[in-house]
Amino acid sequence: MDPNTSTREQFTQYLLSQPIPSHAAPVWREVVENLKALLDKLAHHPAMSPNLQQTYMTPAASKNRVYFVWDFVGRTLGMLYAVDPSVQRLSTAKKELWEGAQGRASFSGMLITNALPGALNEMTEAAYPDQEGAHPEFGDDIIAIARRLSGS
Repeated sequence: MDPNTSTREQFTQYLLSQPIPSHAAPVWREVVENLKALLDKLAHHPAMSPNLQQTYMTPAASKNRVYFVWDFVGRTLGMLYAVDPSVQRLSTAKKELWEGAQGRASFSGMLITNALPGALNEMTEAAYPDQEGAHPEFGDDIIAIARRLSGS
């Protein structure tokens, strides 16, 4: 996909359409299934609507915390797709990628559930100062998936 011509919606659909191989380890499968469900919910959250039809490389129209987490989760899925789903006999680099992606998945859940009080708002506002005080709620569906990822 060309990030200069493909929309965020197309990138989301591409990530969601990747099949889970039958030989995938249960832990890989669980993380990927939860991240895919979360990415789908984030992409279709009302706060993402100004951004979804923009090309991936176009600066987001609304750089809110939903967008922030959507981007983080999408990149995490991309990392997971680069790791052998069996998670066996991984090279040192692939093992580090796997461990990093697992940590990011858990961290995304912690940010959404506010397990680190105020951290997501602070991170969003640090990256996008115009978002100070403007924090759309995620909703129960997104929070439920986030809890599965964070183990809470």
